[in-house]
Amino acid sequence: MGVNRTNTEQFQLRLPPGLRDRIKAAADRKGRSTNAEIVATLEDAYPDPHALLDELSFIDEIDEIQAKLERIRALRLAEAIERGKLIKEDIERIIDEADGTVGKPKK
Repeated sequence: MGVNRTNTEQFQLRLPPGLRDRIKAAADRKGRSTNAEIVATLEDAYPDPHALLDELSFIDEIDEIQAKLERIRALRLAEAIERGKLIKEDIERIIDEADGTVGKPKK
């Protein structure tokens, strides 16, 4: 195993017959090099533990934001319900006033 000038490790690998062609076909479909396809496949199979911890931390942040949004939605719903009650009271008052004037003769 050697190290090249771009500070990446090089690794010589023997592949079973046909595998190189399958990797090349997959890389072509995804618009990347064969090397990039192999690296991406290996990264999926062997994720960086630090990156995984970062992802888990991000999930915790998402959960916190979701909880805040749920509280905001609950407050807005409570406000809407309260406004609805006030509107209902206004409508009932207007109806009561109208009922009081309907039966009275005009002066």
